[in-house]
Amino acid sequence: MFLNVGALVRATAAPTDEPTGVTFFKGSWKEALAEAKRQNKPIFLDVFTSWCPPCKRMAKEAFPNAKVGAKFNVHFINYQLDAEKGEGIAIAKQYAVASYPTALYLTPDGGLIHRSVGYGGVNAMIDQADLVLAIPQLKITLAKGDKDFANGKRDPDFLKRYLKARQALHRPTADVLDAYLDALPESERTTPETLSFVADALQSSDTKAFSYLIKNRPSLSTSDLTKQSLARAILATTYRVLNNEFQQACATNDEALLEKVITNSERNTASANPFLVRQDAQKQEAANDYRLRFYRQTKNFVKYRAIAGPIAQNQLMSQSIDTLQRLDSITAIRMKSALVFLPDSLKKIIPIAPDNKPMTNRLISWKVAYSLHEIASTYLVMGASPTDWNPALTWAERAIALYRTPEYVTTYADLLKKLGRTEDALNVQK
Repeated sequence: MFLNVGALVRATAAPTDEPTGVTFFKGSWKEALAEAKRQNKPIFLDVFTSWCPPCKRMAKEAFPNAKVGAKFNVHFINYQLDAEKGEGIAIAKQYAVASYPTALYLTPDGGLIHRSVGYGGVNAMIDQADLVLAIPQLKITLAKGDKDFANGKRDPDFLKRYLKARQALHRPTADVLDAYLDALPESERTTPETLSFVADALQSSDTKAFSYLIKNRPSLSTSDLTKQSLARAILATTYRVLNNEFQQACATNDEALLEKVITNSERNTASANPFLVRQDAQKQEAANDYRLRFYRQTKNFVKYRAIAGPIAQNQLMSQSIDTLQRLDSITAIRMKSALVFLPDSLKKIIPIAPDNKPMTNRLISWKVAYSLHEIASTYLVMGASPTDWNPALTWAERAIALYRTPEYVTTYADLLKKLGRTEDALNVQK
């Protein structure tokens, strides 16, 4: 089944224990604006040219300076543009930049708040940042506690308040949440209150907080209604986070992040079902579901086809209709009890519902049909020749035989049309 589960937070610099200078966001100007909006932080935009002596001096003196870095990395999304190259040409014109270096201080949506021309030294840069941060339009972008957290304050009560402040401002919380768990006394780490708080604040699966949740989650089958409610909330949270990270991986075409999502999704599944031993074939199926959706969304048909073709032909088509229908009957009995424990948020993700009797009663046939149709429709859209469309036609035909829907019939007809069989396509649609 293709479940919508799956980085939410992409840091602009790798964490380090050593003092560092200014960290500049790497990516397009559009991506920098999006990051500023996501973190609800103002932007420091350094507009320079390659021939400008003060620009070179600032790059050599100020940007590597640890004090400047501590100030600017905490409070701003930092970005650089060459006014004579690429995007810098249009953006320098947009903000009427005529001298270099020019420092532009912008709201998260790109509105100009303050402009500074020239370079006056390290201390002047820090004073300038303090001056800008005091401007009323920017005060609302700052979470209370940024400075204390950057300076190492790790009191649990402070961290909890600071987490809530960052959440209210839609700022990332992963680093603060991990610090909060580290700071908690042992006696408070596994209380229902702590589990609930961490679940509410969780943003990333590649964190201590995610590992903490899947390790300490209550069982879904517990008879304690309070614990059962908490277990459902944690299950919904982990799926939400994994889905967000999967979408982030697709948006950035990040295969490394995709593999992290696959690994952490398997950890989450194993944790939610501790008494169920997952076979290698099940793990591989789940991983392939992710990869197929990823390559489809990133339009990488070569990699998609390498996985999808063998699955469709050697696995899905190899099962007879009679065999699948026998499995439907067995699975329907099991699903009736299992669905009781799924939270409503997951029922929206998984295309199965207690009141959808045809689907619930024919789950295995539906699952095979759904998978065959997903692959066939992808071959229809992304394939380039009859070499792709001919096998897809066979898969689409089997999907209809297993679980007939208007969508499946339309895909079958479209494949016939691609193959030049227009009259057959019209008859199928009729």
